[in-house]
Amino acid sequence: MKKEEIKQNILRLMSQEVDQWLEIQDKIEDGYEYEEKFLQAARKMNRILLTRSMGKIPGSRNQKKRFIPVSDE
Repeated sequence: MKKEEIKQNILRLMSQEVDQWLEIQDKIEDGYEYEEKFLQAARKMNRILLTRSMGKIPGSRNQKKRFIPVSDE
């Protein structure tokens, strides 16, 4: 996926999560429950951002990485 497609996908999913949060936040009266639901929503959004921005994950964690170090030159 291209950068713009990834960005649009993330924004669409985040927008859905924010909409869900805004629907339920006014109905919560207990402070503990409010904080718990808020943290759940924040974790969902964090997971969306992390998983959607990582790109393709290699099948094996032992697979050789193609890392090119940046030189100081």
